Amino acid sequence: MLSRIKTLQAALLTTGVLGTLGTPIASADTRAVFMQFSDPGNVREAQVILQFEDTAKQDGDPRKYRYVIATIPPDTNARQKRDIILSRLQFNGFTARTSGDRGLILSNIDSKVKVHFDNGGTMEHDVITCQAPVAGEINFRGVFEPHTPDGQPAIFSAGIITDHGQASCSVSAADLNFQTDGPTICASLCQLLAPQAQQLGAQVGLVGDQILVRFDPQSVIDTGGVTWGTDSPSEGCGGALALGFPNLWLDFDQLVAGQITIFQVQGAQPNQPVGFLWGLNTGNAFIPQLGFEIDLALPRLLDVVPADPLGNAALPILVPPSIAGLELHFQAVASEALSQVKSGVVERR
Repeated sequence: MLSRIKTLQAALLTTGVLGTLGTPIASADTRAVFMQFSDPGNVREAQVILQFEDTAKQDGDPRKYRYVIATIPPDTNARQKRDIILSRLQFNGFTARTSGDRGLILSNIDSKVKVHFDNGGTMEHDVITCQAPVAGEINFRGVFEPHTPDGQPAIFSAGIITDHGQASCSVSAADLNFQTDGPTICASLCQLLAPQAQQLGAQVGLVGDQILVRFDPQSVIDTGGVTWGTDSPSEGCGGALALGFPNLWLDFDQLVAGQITIFQVQGAQPNQPVGFLWGLNTGNAFIPQLGFEIDLALPRLLDVVPADPLGNAALPILVPPSIAGLELHFQAVASEALSQVKSGVVERR
């Protein structure tokens, strides 16, 4: 164990600043994401938004999100909509291809990414799946027009797909007494979906205007995903799929000048050495000895400690009184794993 820790320390300390700035390299752990669309019902031009969220990057980092926006004309069928979105994805540098008559496949999406799709008022029902996702979301944000353009009560739907089958449910505006705000819609759908989800290796929970889906990693191995939609013309309906989480999860309890802060990491391999890094700025630093890029500019090493048999590592550090008021950024690294960036301002005692 001691030799493994020294090896990681040597790699991190090489060149004094953990390596030089370099070009990002692709993660070895990537996924293919499948999306399928139904016929849109929008009677005027509408925009749909694909958002790719890097969950390993902190809020405020300009590289945390990438957006692809596609304009969908009225009187468009599902295949035409698919082709418009596909063209925009390819234009923005994504590797994508058609799948069947109404679907597309996004290749080489990093496993730390959460893919969001916002229907943008196109009045349709969509599907997003991938191999072994960790979580999903179904959103109904805002207040929805309770009627379709032809005056019928609007329908709202949600569903889950796993290796074990598919579950779906729907409610109409009439079922909701035309109380079509997001939390009311989600509460009704979540109640209907929960018992079905358990049979498919998933759990659902309600958080305001979101239905959160958690997939059992022991049960959902080949395929997992969510479905959602509405024929209300209002915007605010969408779905998301988290392909994975950062390999490591970093946290700390406080940053107070002159006091001890305990840095904690979860998700390491048992007995694996874990390096704790810090920097004054986020950015990019490529570490050739480890073969991947971290998200701190000019990072420094706090220390390297071994994870326990459960994959947890802890490092107590005395925060110097002289750095009160500074904002610091932290990240944990192992030989084949990287945490999210965790930031904080050092408080005065």
